[in-house]
Amino acid sequence: MSGISKEIFEFPLETKLKNISKKPMHGYMGMIPQLPLYESLCIPDLLNPQSLETFANIFWPHGNHHFCNLVKSYSNPLVELDEMLKRMISENLELKNHIDELLNSNYFLFRFTHYKGSSIIRGDENNKTAGLGGHTDGNLTFISPNEVSGLQINKNGEWIDVHISPNSYAVLSSDSFKLKAWTNGRLHSPVHRVEMPKEIDRYSIQLFSLSKPGHFIEAPKELVDEEHHLLFKPYEMLGLCKFGTSQTGYSINPNDVFKAYCGV
Repeated sequence: MSGISKEIFEFPLETKLKNISKKPMHGYMGMIPQLPLYESLCIPDLLNPQSLETFANIFWPHGNHHFCNLVKSYSNPLVELDEMLKRMISENLELKNHIDELLNSNYFLFRFTHYKGSSIIRGDENNKTAGLGGHTDGNLTFISPNEVSGLQINKNGEWIDVHISPNSYAVLSSDSFKLKAWTNGRLHSPVHRVEMPKEIDRYSIQLFSLSKPGHFIEAPKELVDEEHHLLFKPYEMLGLCKFGTSQTGYSINPNDVFKAYCGV
């Protein structure tokens, strides 16, 4: 997967730009002034076989069965892990009767991400440069990097390096799309960023677990009481994505976008 990830980003920009979608954050992301080192490619609706084939045909017009099978083999265990985690969370909150609702609304995005090494961008005194600033994720995220580390978690104002051993994944709880809103604030997403060595390219692969477009997320009544007032109004994924990528959304601190969109 690491090798195929590098290969995809070596295609010309005009090819990568064909990874487009009418839905925000569902296609190629790059050439962003605020993120000069960042670019990523997206396979939307991963569990739809046609979606995977459509993505492959962008780069290999005659198809690439090896690529499709590789992505399936890589992602299937993570999809199973996603279900396991959500079952554990539901059972821990005594919400077993809501498990099917939680799982049936699953929708997955698969992303290849490239952070370009550069000696032009000024980093800090430790010879590092910012690949992606501090933020929280809007969905349950499974991350696998290549041999270049860079993921950092903020704990009590201090940035801590996350070292992931080979064949392992970092799993980040979601801030908005599922778990923080659905659990009415009982789970939180860690603030994290990517700080990488200068002049060294970093590649990572992410599987994002979201809710299906059109499905409204709302905290179960069991989690709302006098001690736990409702924190978020019901919301839908694409509506939040559109708000987050709008001029208004860009003007808000990334950590406050969700609250601004549907906070009570």
